[in-house]
Amino acid sequence: MRTSNKISKDLLKYLAMGGLVTFAMLSPVGGPKIIKALFKQLKYKIKQIRSSAYYLKKRGLVQFVKEDKNNVTIKITSKGEKYFRTFDIDNMLLNRPAQWDGRWRLVIFDIPEKYKKAREALRRKLKDLDFVRLQDSVWVTPYPCDDEIRFLREIFFISFNVDVIETDDLKHHEIKLKKYFNII
Repeated sequence: MRTSNKISKDLLKYLAMGGLVTFAMLSPVGGPKIIKALFKQLKYKIKQIRSSAYYLKKRGLVQFVKEDKNNVTIKITSKGEKYFRTFDIDNMLLNRPAQWDGRWRLVIFDIPEKYKKAREALRRKLKDLDFVRLQDSVWVTPYPCDDEIRFLREIFFISFNVDVIETDDLKHHEIKLKKYFNII
């Protein structure tokens, strides 16, 4: 994962846990004042945190609230909270409906060798999400996964190389998969 994405993720995670970040936007040296705990915990440069905050604001995930003429507090928005809860990659889970809809979701990908690390990270995450590997680049689950796969495509920068296909027929694999997912 690129450093700037990690900083944004960590900043969003900190804000989602109830933290606040205050910048002194007009300070004489141009540097922000920041909560010491955040700075010590994340170990990022102030410039990196400021840049990530502006990136998150642009995406509507945080808002800047002017406290006085020199200080601005960064707060997570409801969109940011939803984004964090839904797509915290370390804690990502597929929603498993009580009633299976009879559709299989195939995740297929053809990721070039120069993106090998992204390809391997995607495979590890699919395994973590309890997908079953049919082939090296074909994984299956009975659970809806469009949003999660879209997010993985974005963070691994492989958006044009990964597809989700829904089908109700996996002929040769169906019995084994139903047994594995306990949906017989």
